[in-house]
Amino acid sequence: MSGILNLLAGAGEFVSNIGSMVMIPVILVLVGLFFRVSLPKAIRSGLLVGAGFVGLNLVTGLLTGNIGAAAKLLFERFHLNLKYVDAGWAAAAGIAYSTEVGALIIPVILAVNVILLFLHLTRTVNIDIWNFWHFAFAGSMVTVLTGSMFYGFLAAIAYCVFSLRLADYIAKNMQDVLGMEGVTITESAAIATAPIAMVMDKVYDHIPVLKDAKGDVRALNRRMGALGDPIVIGFVLGVVLGVACSYGFRETIELGINLGAVMLLMPRMVKVIMEGLMPISEAARAFMQKRFSGEEYYIGLDSAVACGHENCVAISVLIIPFYILFAIITPGNQTLPFGALAGTVFAGCITNGIHHGNFIRTYLTCIIQTVIGLYIGTLIGPLFTQLAQSIGYQFPEGATGITYYCPGGWAYSAIIFSMKYKVVGTLIVVALLVLWYYVTRERSADKKYRFMTATRE
Repeated sequence: MSGILNLLAGAGEFVSNIGSMVMIPVILVLVGLFFRVSLPKAIRSGLLVGAGFVGLNLVTGLLTGNIGAAAKLLFERFHLNLKYVDAGWAAAAGIAYSTEVGALIIPVILAVNVILLFLHLTRTVNIDIWNFWHFAFAGSMVTVLTGSMFYGFLAAIAYCVFSLRLADYIAKNMQDVLGMEGVTITESAAIATAPIAMVMDKVYDHIPVLKDAKGDVRALNRRMGALGDPIVIGFVLGVVLGVACSYGFRETIELGINLGAVMLLMPRMVKVIMEGLMPISEAARAFMQKRFSGEEYYIGLDSAVACGHENCVAISVLIIPFYILFAIITPGNQTLPFGALAGTVFAGCITNGIHHGNFIRTYLTCIIQTVIGLYIGTLIGPLFTQLAQSIGYQFPEGATGITYYCPGGWAYSAIIFSMKYKVVGTLIVVALLVLWYYVTRERSADKKYRFMTATRE
C-alpha cells in the first residue's frame, strides 16, 4: 500500500513540477484525441494553447516584476510588517500537490466528475486538470486540521461538487462574455467569486447612480478617444505609481510603458489560447450531446480564457492601487498581498461575466473582493503555514508565515473549518451542498429562486 501511495505522491509532485504551461497542452491533445479530433488538429490546438500560456505568463511576469518592486517600496514606506506573506497561487499549488491528498486527487476528482455526469447532477466536463490543486488544497488543509486523510478527501470531494454545480450555473454568463458556446469556467477559487458578484448586482440595482450605468471600456474609448485606449490607461497609471514611489524620470516612464504593454498584450495572448481551445471544445460538446440524449454539456476551462476581455485587462491594472491601499488600512488584516499582484490579471474574469460586461459594476465588485481576499488570507494563514511547514516548504525571506490571497476563498474556508468537527462537520457540509443544489437549479419561473436567476435573464 505504501508503495502505491509513494507512486501516486511522485505523480502528484510531477504534475506540480511541470506546471500548467506544459501540462494543459498535453492534456488538451489527449482530450482532443478522445473526442475524435484529428491528430494534427489536436496537436496544433495544444501548441496554440501552450504558446498562449507562455505569452500570458510573460505578460504576467512583466506586470509582477514592475508592480512588485513598486509595491515593496510603498509597503516599506508605510512600515507595513504583516504576519503572513501571500505566497501566490503557484506556491499554493506546489504545496497542495506535494501532500498525500494531492498525490491522489486527480483520479479521485475525475471519478467524482464522471459519477455526477451519469447521475445528471452536473453538465460540466472538467478538463482543467491542473487546477485540481484547489481541491487538493482544501483536502490537505483539512487533513492537517483533523489529522485524518479520510476527512481531507471528503472536503476535497465536497469542494469539487460545489464547484461543478457553480460552473454549470455561470456557464451562460461566461459564454456570453467569451463569445464561445459550450464552455464554462471550472477554476474553483475563481468561480467562487460569482456569488459575491450576484449579491452586489442586487445591491447596485437599488443605487440610483449605478442602477442605469452601462459603462464599459469600449464606451470609454469612444468618449475619450486616444486617452481611453487601454495602452494609454496603463501608461498613465504607471506614471502615477512611479511618481508615488519617487522614481526618477526614466524609471517612471519605463514603468508607464511596461504597464501599457501589459494592457495591450494580455488580450492578444488570450485570443491565441481561445483559438487553440475552440476545435476541442466544439468536438467535446458534440460528443457529449450525442451520447447523453442531446442534453447540453459544458467543457470546463481555466479562468485564463476569460481574462482577455477589455474590462478584465483594464481592471488588472486599475485594481493594483487598491491591493496596496487596503493592505495598509484594512482593520485586522495580516496578509501582505505580494503573490496577489501576479493574479490581478484574473481579478475580474468571473465577476465581469456575472455583471454582463458592465465595467463600472465589475470594477466596484473587484474592489470589494480585495478586502475579502485579505481577510480570507488572514483567516487561513496559521493553518496554511502549518501545512507548508509539514512538507518542508522554504518561506520567503523575512516571512514568519505564509498564506494564499483569494477572494473566492470563502467557499473552501467554509468547508475546511466545518470539517474541523469531523462527523458533525461532514453533516453540515452535506446539508449545505443539498441546499446549494436546490438554489442553483434553473427555475427562473419560481420566485423562490429569483435571487440566483435574475443575473441570467
